[in-house]
Amino acid sequence: MIATRDNDWRLRAAGPVGAPLSVVVPIRNRAFAITHVLDALAASEGVDLEVVVVDDASDDDGAFRAAAHPCRPTVIRLARPVGSSVARNVGTILASAPTIVYVDGDMVLPPLTLRELASHAADDLVLLGFRQHVPAAAFDAGPLTPTNVDLDQDPRVSTVFAAGVLPFSGTILDSPQRCRLLDETDDLRELGHGRWMFDWSLPRTVITALVAMPRDAVIDVGGFHPGFHGLWGAEDAYIGAKLIAAGCKVVPVRSAVGLHVDPPDTQPEDGRKQSSLPRTVAFYRSLLAQPMPIGGGAWLREHAQAQLDRATVMHGGRTLIRSTS
Repeated sequence: MIATRDNDWRLRAAGPVGAPLSVVVPIRNRAFAITHVLDALAASEGVDLEVVVVDDASDDDGAFRAAAHPCRPTVIRLARPVGSSVARNVGTILASAPTIVYVDGDMVLPPLTLRELASHAADDLVLLGFRQHVPAAAFDAGPLTPTNVDLDQDPRVSTVFAAGVLPFSGTILDSPQRCRLLDETDDLRELGHGRWMFDWSLPRTVITALVAMPRDAVIDVGGFHPGFHGLWGAEDAYIGAKLIAAGCKVVPVRSAVGLHVDPPDTQPEDGRKQSSLPRTVAFYRSLLAQPMPIGGGAWLREHAQAQLDRATVMHGGRTLIRSTS
């Protein structure tokens, strides 16, 4: 069952519990949120999962908080900052389940979110989750218990594009335009095959804040490109493009929604991201102009192992969190 945006958070997925999941959480200076993220993962219902946290040489103590968490995730601290692409690649190689859910280190998932993804998982599907925003201060009063989904906070559900030239597609808008991508494309069925809607293409709908991908396919295409370190906005689109080229389908799961905990310094961080956008677009376009990479699996394993050889294993247990429901 795929919930509409009017359903509440407590809707249960229909059908049997899916196969076990590996949840890969890359973090870089996310100490303010990581305990909440892991608390929520540990409270997930209806699914068995392992959790792998890869710390990108943070300046804070987020890796130590993760390693001390009672859910006992595998926690790896990289030797130097190399970017979230590399952190996800390391987590991908360490993961063991056939489906990997990539969750940002500031995404708190309600108890049934992972069950929603597990119940739809397949070896040729990229499953899109969604997000709505909450300030970090909201957690000071205790755990959040949301009752309604506000999907309009996710840009793939509702986006207002400013007038001017759109950075990815090159579309020129004479005035601001609103795009309701899922509704206007029949849940992406009318997107793809090189088609664009405003600044959206099918690969660009793949956003790693919350997304499930088949592990073998991710490895076969060579994982996430490390060249996006210091950039923002397309490392997930590029792996989306590779997976689509390899035969995967992209499926939105409207009932899989997480809470994105906005950091205390949201404005400076957003400013840094926006300033990198022209370089991001240029690099993304250069990659798309090249042939599909070959030998990706061998490269990915060697690349991840090189990072692991220099990393610190803060907690190495591969503990399966078994659902009690």
